[in-house]
Amino acid sequence: MSDDVLGRIAGWCLADPKLSFLEEGPAVEVAGDPPLRLNLAVTGEEVLLSHRLGFEAGEGALARALSLVNRRGSLMRGTASGEAGAMAIDLEYPIYLDGLTRQNFLLATQEMAAAADAVAALGPAEAAPAEPEVAAPEVVIEPAPAYIAPVVADTIELPPSPAPAAAFLATHEVPAGGMSAWASPDPSLQPMARLDARVQLRVDERRGAWALVTGSNGWSGWVDDRRLAPLGGAPAYAAPAAAPVMAPAMGALAWAATHQAPRGGMQAWATPDPSAAPSAELADRVQLRVEETRGAWARVTGSNGWTGWVDARRLEPAGAAGGRARGGFTIRPLPLVGGIALIVATFLAWTKAVVALGGAAWPSANGWDFPFAFLWEIDTPGDQPRLGLILLIVGILALGTAFIPRIGRGLAALTGVLGAAIGGVYIFQVTRFWGRDPVSASAGDVLSNVVGIAPWVALGGALLLLIGAFIPDRRA
Repeated sequence: MSDDVLGRIAGWCLADPKLSFLEEGPAVEVAGDPPLRLNLAVTGEEVLLSHRLGFEAGEGALARALSLVNRRGSLMRGTASGEAGAMAIDLEYPIYLDGLTRQNFLLATQEMAAAADAVAALGPAEAAPAEPEVAAPEVVIEPAPAYIAPVVADTIELPPSPAPAAAFLATHEVPAGGMSAWASPDPSLQPMARLDARVQLRVDERRGAWALVTGSNGWSGWVDDRRLAPLGGAPAYAAPAAAPVMAPAMGALAWAATHQAPRGGMQAWATPDPSAAPSAELADRVQLRVEETRGAWARVTGSNGWTGWVDARRLEPAGAAGGRARGGFTIRPLPLVGGIALIVATFLAWTKAVVALGGAAWPSANGWDFPFAFLWEIDTPGDQPRLGLILLIVGILALGTAFIPRIGRGLAALTGVLGAAIGGVYIFQVTRFWGRDPVSASAGDVLSNVVGIAPWVALGGALLLLIGAFIPDRRA
């Protein structure tokens, strides 16, 4: 398992110009000045990123450094060791194997690098108080105080960054018992952090039941908006919140599926990268809309706002239930066979060669030998439109229903009714004709000795069309 995990991490580093995978260690090097080496340790449950920072400063600076690396809502932890004046801070960031994705790994490396840079910048700032003693003899010079004051202010006030803190205005807080936070609004991902109860947050965006929140330390993540507890002063935020909430609602009304997941479901990725682990598993026949394609990849969205990358070759057209996807269109096997049966029936024998005792004779004939008006009038002129022509048109329409994705089922039902009517009425008319005087023949005799195979084939095709229209076929 260790080699597999390291192989995945090596592939992610190859795809990111800021990261380099080091076999010796193993470790990951983050580009910068100077580069930052993050050691890797793989156990049975987690991947542990670690880094040691040398720190030469007083106890006040050490406490400030530890507060920077041990931030509320972050999985990163830092511990100090050594003696005053020569301290070391050990940074660790665990990523559990069941939540190891490319996105979570990149977030961890970025957070570790940012914390290391913040702590490294803090050491020289604490050494700055010695400078006022050197500049003290020049206090008698008028311009000197104006120059010294900004230097002290910059060096001492820069690490806490008071300006952003002053701009932060919490609107909500974490409920009792705490809550999980995600890197993106995707419930299939593993949570990236656990927020403690009563942590104050600011809601920056909403997407359905998700809320993008920011903490006072600049941390940002997605949480369950329904569980957030509004603060007493939250009404001031109600007006700006209307815009982000309304925008997704308006977009949801315009959403329309173009494709669906195939039978058995399919996997989805956060990025079009086959070396990354899948971020979600889509269920059978989930309706999707294709937003973008890149080669064999397609970026799709769901009705709930979820988005991800899937194999475009496996997607089926929307509304393809009951058919088989082949090359981007849908085939319904039952309407296909039913339409073929109607077309073939036009060329088969509709009557057998018969000579009755009373002298009435009927030669063998196919659908092109009968006028269509025979269905309602036995004695019709011979120059009427042929029964075979009408049934051929119905059969061609029925054949087309096997390939039409949206209105095909309704058209299959219509052609099935027409085919059944033609075959059934024809049998009735033949039975009625041979039952007239002076010819005497029972209905059983007519059905077995006079009626040909064609009307039965037409009735069978019509039955297949009706079944295909009202009972979804099993997909391949």
